[in-house]
Amino acid sequence: MSPAAPAAQVEKGSSFPYLTHGHSGALDQLCRAFEEARPVAILVGERTSSASYLIDCFVDSIGSDVAVVRVTEPCSDAYAGMREVVQAVGIDPQDMSLADLENALTTFLSDQRRDNRRTVICFEETQDKASWVLDTVRRLIELQAKGEFGLMVILSGRPGLNELLIKPSFDVIRALAGPRIVLGPLTSLETREYISREVEAAEVADIGEVFESAAVTLIHEVCSGVIDNIDALCCKCIDLADDEEAGPISVDLVNKADKLLRQSRKTPRSSANAKPKRVNGARLPAGRLIARMNGVVVQEKALNGGNVLIGRDKLCDIPVTSSIVSRQHALVVNLASGVGLVDLGSKNGTFVDGRRIGRHLLQSGDLISIGDCTITYFAGDGRQH
Repeated sequence: MSPAAPAAQVEKGSSFPYLTHGHSGALDQLCRAFEEARPVAILVGERTSSASYLIDCFVDSIGSDVAVVRVTEPCSDAYAGMREVVQAVGIDPQDMSLADLENALTTFLSDQRRDNRRTVICFEETQDKASWVLDTVRRLIELQAKGEFGLMVILSGRPGLNELLIKPSFDVIRALAGPRIVLGPLTSLETREYISREVEAAEVADIGEVFESAAVTLIHEVCSGVIDNIDALCCKCIDLADDEEAGPISVDLVNKADKLLRQSRKTPRSSANAKPKRVNGARLPAGRLIARMNGVVVQEKALNGGNVLIGRDKLCDIPVTSSIVSRQHALVVNLASGVGLVDLGSKNGTFVDGRRIGRHLLQSGDLISIGDCTITYFAGDGRQH
């Protein structure tokens, strides 16, 4: 029985060739969790590529003496997931029961401990794997607690992961994970730097040879700083520029590329100024806020173009009865780029996914914390996709 091979080095010229300031901070948090021997860490990113690249960098930083397992493929249940883990560490799971699989993993972890080696298991895109992943993580944590195997589990996913984690049955996972590690969107300066580095990787000397300055600004606004969307739009712009034999990519060409991408996805980009759509004559909300106290839903608020005031005052749209909540604490606002959250100078702060914010562009699945109240934001009709 041999340990899993360490992950490969990150290649230069990958689709995410450098770490922004925000991503570097997230990498530091992940490394610190490893150094502190936390049994679980939670990583939430706007899109797949940024979180995946960050895990690549983390794996590269911890050295080859750590056995790394990365579960990226969908699994139907905890049994299938445990088979995936066991197979990744070099054990044939054929004809094994769930108990056999857990015993095999325990043996592997015991061997790791004996050799003074640690093990990291990463579940990526966790929000798509449903609650069985968290059940499996609880089992792994129980193994770690009994034997102190030097095991660390990383739960990585998009904002939809937050909805899974708020269930009371997973309190122990949240408590052991510590502060959630959140990868926010790029700032406008980081977007420009990101595109510039992509251009350099393509052996073009200067970003100005490929993109007009205003075009880069528009790409940032259209994509809201989300890296996967920036990649897709830049590639589409370059394809169009090649087809049309155009010079530096202009604002007009960015708008044309964005329109073609939205048509191909068959889902138009949301706009705060757009009227809510109608289906069979029924008006659909632009989004939804679900407020909970102690895990119990106390209010659901549809966003139909207006702002939503949150605070202790009874006249607020979402009133929160708590002495640590300001009378007018925070405001959910409609912006040209989407739906934003603004802290109104509250004494005790407004938090999104565990991070204190002043202003924040909400992404579907974001978990807002105000005092003892948690509010989940869902885009569109309020259903989790």
